[in-house]
Amino acid sequence: MITRRHMLALGAATAAVPFSAAAQTDFPTLAEVTVDPDAPFIGNANGDLTIVEYFDYQCSVCKHAHFSLMDIVRADGNIRWMLRDWIIFGEVSTYAAQVALGAQTLGVYEQVSSALMRIPGGNLNKGDIFGALMQTGLTPADLLKAYRADQARIDALLARNARQAEGFGFSGTPSFIIGNAVYRGALSPDDMTQAIADARQRQKALSA
Repeated sequence: MITRRHMLALGAATAAVPFSAAAQTDFPTLAEVTVDPDAPFIGNANGDLTIVEYFDYQCSVCKHAHFSLMDIVRADGNIRWMLRDWIIFGEVSTYAAQVALGAQTLGVYEQVSSALMRIPGGNLNKGDIFGALMQTGLTPADLLKAYRADQARIDALLARNARQAEGFGFSGTPSFIIGNAVYRGALSPDDMTQAIADARQRQKALSA
């Protein structure tokens, strides 16, 4: 049974309301979280369900869950999985986010992000990242150049991601918004599959 879940109420304008009885003025709206042309995604751009993940490239749990979720998204075919870097482990995490989001501007985000996620464990260094990127045929210099060319937009995205994660009160990565439900922490593949089914059921009920 899935725990640590809170619901975001969907109204006619797809705006979210605080999930607790207490007012939280800094609580993000559902639209702020799920409608962001700057945030990278994997899967179906027109999917019937959006999953938003807050993650850090030095989070070993994020890495463990990444490819199982990718399998779920690909098998489903109708999910838009939005990835929001939430930098909680410092300078190397910032560096990894910058090269990945630089890759987004070059149209190779998924390739680079997956390479970074394949680096074992946490506590990365720039050498680890260089080695992973070399396997993609790109270098950090290529991707940092792309990042710097679009730095204002990317830095604003990273700042939004942090504000949202803090607004939700997340204590760590990974954390998820699945449909209109907030999940604080990792989900097993079975729990993720159930969360997706539950989200679609809620959407169906709201549209009935």
